[in-house]
Amino acid sequence: MSPALATLAGTLAVQTLATLVLTAPSVLAPAVAPTLGYGADRVGVFVGVAYLAAMLSGLGSGGWAARIGAVRLSQVAMASCALGALAVTLGQPAALLLAAVTVGIGYGMINPATSSLLARHAPANRRGLFFSIKQTGVPLGVAGAGLLMPLGFAALGWRPAMALAAAACVALALALRPLVAKLEPPAGAVAPRAGGAAATGSWLAGLATVLRDPALRRLSLASFSFAFTQLCFTTFLVSYLKLELGQSLATAAAILAGSQVVSTLSRIGWGHVADRWVGSGLLLGVLGVAMGLACAGLALLGESAGTGLAILAAVACAATIMGWNGVFFAELARQAGGKDMATLAGASQFITFAGSMSGPVAFAEIIRLGGSYGGAYLALAALPLVSGAVMLRASWPARRAARPRADQSAPRSP
Repeated sequence: MSPALATLAGTLAVQTLATLVLTAPSVLAPAVAPTLGYGADRVGVFVGVAYLAAMLSGLGSGGWAARIGAVRLSQVAMASCALGALAVTLGQPAALLLAAVTVGIGYGMINPATSSLLARHAPANRRGLFFSIKQTGVPLGVAGAGLLMPLGFAALGWRPAMALAAAACVALALALRPLVAKLEPPAGAVAPRAGGAAATGSWLAGLATVLRDPALRRLSLASFSFAFTQLCFTTFLVSYLKLELGQSLATAAAILAGSQVVSTLSRIGWGHVADRWVGSGLLLGVLGVAMGLACAGLALLGESAGTGLAILAAVACAATIMGWNGVFFAELARQAGGKDMATLAGASQFITFAGSMSGPVAFAEIIRLGGSYGGAYLALAALPLVSGAVMLRASWPARRAARPRADQSAPRSP
């Protein structure tokens, strides 16, 4: 297997399994939480703590990737997720807090490590597709948790099911070992850049770089708004369809499950578009505007809207609101240039995950204060719409300016 395909297979497996472990408590919560003396809604605390830990671990992952290598960092991430899955099986408050922290730490390491590997080994003209395929691990992990954890719960019980998830993480960590020699540069072949984040070892150096650079700052703020919107869409879609649009719980849940399939296909499709026809920066702007319009369309569905219209609105949202991630990492790799990709991915991810954390909280507060789900989705639509317009404004002149330079350049040999 070529280094490019080995990188893609390894990073996709890591992303999928880590997402499954992070999602598993949410899937099991309705059946398991009451038996432990908790309300099912308390899983929101677990997810929030996990994302906070992921934000912080991602900041330090660039330095660790420089020291031990991105493949070994992926192994560490899998080990941390395994520890967290085992801690969940104890069911005690302190153990669940430990589980949230350790799963979050592992999850936060993944994008810096895998982005560094893909930036090095993915073909430059197929980078958007490779990053997008890797990012399909998120909906695949969510779907895997939704399918496998209930089956494991019914057949074995929830504790053995989580223990098997931990064992899978350990197995994957061991399976990655041969990739160290295949994908990592020889020791000492890459010297740290003076003044770089990896050289200073500062967790904040990468974040400072992102905030100082206008293009990286704009890109990261767009990812904040897109992640904000994405988590609100997935978290509250079932409640909106059931409580305000009158769909049955089974139908609403099926629509959410179907959206995961659509998001998987759309991530691959948008990656191909970014490679072949539209630059990743410009495409992110188009997607931002499109997700704002799709979100507004979802919000404006009335009680008279049938199931068909609800499905169409959800598909439009899934294709845009959940389809941007791979294109984002491809654009980040392009903007990074010669900078340390692992450090920049961790720093940008800090801002992205801040949107993932704050979005559901803000949306829920609107509902708590008496707002409707439809009204909250309509207000939400403005955020990606504005971010998309900003990305379009920044990317379109650059695209036009690059065209004359390309026309004047000497023809390349085939």
